[in-house]
Amino acid sequence: MTWVPECALVTGATSGIGEAAALALVEAGVGTVIVVGRDARRAEGVCARIEELRSSGEIVLADLSEAAAADAIFAEIDRRGLLVDSLVNAAGLTTRTEILDIDLADYEALFAVNVRSPVLLFGRFAKRLRRAGAPGTVVDVLSNAMHGGAPDISVYSMTKAALGIHTRNAAYALQNDGIRVNGLAMGWTLTPGEDTVMRSTHGAGDGWETDYAGRRPLGRLMRSAEVARAIRFLATGESSPMTGSIVTFDQVATGITDLHPH
Repeated sequence: MTWVPECALVTGATSGIGEAAALALVEAGVGTVIVVGRDARRAEGVCARIEELRSSGEIVLADLSEAAAADAIFAEIDRRGLLVDSLVNAAGLTTRTEILDIDLADYEALFAVNVRSPVLLFGRFAKRLRRAGAPGTVVDVLSNAMHGGAPDISVYSMTKAALGIHTRNAAYALQNDGIRVNGLAMGWTLTPGEDTVMRSTHGAGDGWETDYAGRRPLGRLMRSAEVARAIRFLATGESSPMTGSIVTFDQVATGITDLHPH
């Protein structure tokens, strides 16, 4: 029988990829999903959908830009008597920055949410699971931009590269404990957050996806549900014994430049 987590914690679970991942895990048979986010109303909506699928949804509200968030999240989980055996770090900022004149506040916010938060959450998660002697998984949601990206996502790219290094280091640290750690380097995906950034930063209007993605193989950006299926694979025993891997998940062959486009 394929191993399935009993209790999964998903950050950024109130929308986009995090929400889709939470629901995909429920479909895989996870008994309890802890929905971590900032918006109580949206968290309640996600939990309602989880319960419709006959699993248990728990809400822990947190602002992952705060250094104390990881401790507060796990203190609340401990108070409820839960043991998390799968951690999905799906929360992230995609704020655009000017590479020649980087805004310091944006720089610090990107590193706080995209790097510090998942690193600290991993530590709290792993200590508890090690102590319990139980198996588990960690999935870090990365990006193909970790290999380098456009000038306006330079800082974002740096955060994903940094987290990717941690993913592999963490896997090595826990490889003898039955806790597997992998990353998913995904391509450009349409999410509510990405739509907001495109409209607010790039002045994109209705139909912008067609304009930007028309030359991509699918003629569109990827969808959250597609990414979530890959997260589910990494979070369950379906991916065993793989650990320390960064899986590329995109509709294009990363690193290959088409000099002769069709």
